[in-house]
Amino acid sequence: MPTLRPAVPPPLRPGAVIHGPGSAEVDDLLDRFTTELRRRGFRVGGVVQRNYGAIDDCADRMELVDVATGRAFGISQNLGRESQSCRVDPAGVADASQAVRRAIAERVDLLVVNKFAGLEAHGEGLADELLTGISEGIPVLTSVGSRFLNEWQTFTGGYAALLSPDDAALWRWWGTHRLYDDLLLGVRDTVVQRVVIGAKWIMVETDATVGLAARPSVTSGADIPAPETWAGSSLKDLAAQAVRSWDPLESAIGVAALNAHYNHPGQRGDQGNGLDLFAGVAGRVVVIGGFPAIARRLPNAQVIEIDPRPGEYPEAAAEWLLPDAEAVAVTSSSLANRTLPRLLGAANGARVALVGPGTPLTERLFSYGVDSLAGFVVEDREAVARVILDGGSSQSFHRFGRFVTLHKNNAHKNNG
Repeated sequence: MPTLRPAVPPPLRPGAVIHGPGSAEVDDLLDRFTTELRRRGFRVGGVVQRNYGAIDDCADRMELVDVATGRAFGISQNLGRESQSCRVDPAGVADASQAVRRAIAERVDLLVVNKFAGLEAHGEGLADELLTGISEGIPVLTSVGSRFLNEWQTFTGGYAALLSPDDAALWRWWGTHRLYDDLLLGVRDTVVQRVVIGAKWIMVETDATVGLAARPSVTSGADIPAPETWAGSSLKDLAAQAVRSWDPLESAIGVAALNAHYNHPGQRGDQGNGLDLFAGVAGRVVVIGGFPAIARRLPNAQVIEIDPRPGEYPEAAAEWLLPDAEAVAVTSSSLANRTLPRLLGAANGARVALVGPGTPLTERLFSYGVDSLAGFVVEDREAVARVILDGGSSQSFHRFGRFVTLHKNNAHKNNG
C-alpha cells in the first residue's frame, strides 16, 4: 500500500496588494503582516519598505529592510531641488536583492518583496528575484500600484491573487489551512506523562497541563495502547500529528496535545456554554455538530451532522447553508478531522465560534476567521481520566474543570 503524503497546506498563488497613488499605508500593512508571522514562528524572508519623511531636498528617505535580519538598505536617490520628489536608487535596490535571494535559497514560508513598480515593470529592480520565488513555488507577497497592474498581470501570466489593502484580505490569502502550522509553532515543548484514550475522548497529560480531544468514531474498534506508551515523549512531536497525519486517531491525539499547551490552568475568560453565544441572534444560525441539548439552547438553528438524525442536514449541506449565515457554531472535532479550513472558508462573513472541550484556547485562531473560542480547562485530571477510561461523555467530566470562552475583540496577548 502506498504511503500517504503528509498533510501540507495547498500552494499559494503570488499575492499582490493593489493600491492607488502613494504606498505608505501598504508599506505599513506588509511590514505589520510579516512582523506578525515572524512573531508566531513562521520563517519569513525578503524586504519591506520603510519611509522616514523628508531629509535635505528629498521628499522621503526610503529604505528596504531585510525582514529576517533588520538590515536596512537606502534606496533614495536625491535628484536635487529641481526634482519634485526622490526616486528609487537602482543601486540600493540591487544591494537589497541579496536579502531576497538568501530567503529563496532558504525556502522560507513566505517571501515578501515590497513592491512591483517602475523598475520591475521594465524587468529591472527585483523582477528576477520575484520570478525565481514564484517559479520555486515559494509563497510570494508584494504590492502593485494600479498604474502597473497590466504589467504585473503580464509578468505573472495572470497567475496571481489580487488583494485589497487590509489585514483581513492578507489573512484570507494566507489561508485557513495554515492554521495547523500556526498552532504547532506556538507550542512550547515539554514531556508527555501519559495519553488516555477512551471510547469517546482522548486526554494528553504533561506535568502541569491537560489537553482533550474527541475520539473519532471511525477508530472505535481499534486496539488502544496503554496510557504509559507515550510517557517521556515530546509534546511538540505529539502535537505535530495534528498538523501532518491523515490517520484519524493520530490527528485527534495531536489536537489533544495542542490543547495540553494552550488550555493551561492560567487561562481566563468568560464562562458558560459556547452555544449560548448565539442565543439572541436574530438571523440564521448554523451549527456544525450534534451538540447535546442543541434543540433547547438554539431551537431554530440549522444543524449539520456527519450522521444526521431527523431534522438535521448532511455534511454536504455546509456549502449551501453557511454562506449568508449570521452566526456559525462549529464543533472542535472539525480541527482533528480537517474540515475546519473548508468550513471557515464557507462561513466567511459570519460570526464564527469554535465550540467544545477540544477547542484550543489561543488568539492565533482569530486571524483565520474565528470570532470566539469556547473551550475547556481541566482542573481534576485524575477524575477526568477515570471518566474517559469508563467511556463517559463530555457532560460526565464537565464538573471536573471549567469552561473558558475567548473573544476576538478582547483577546489577551498572553494566550499564545
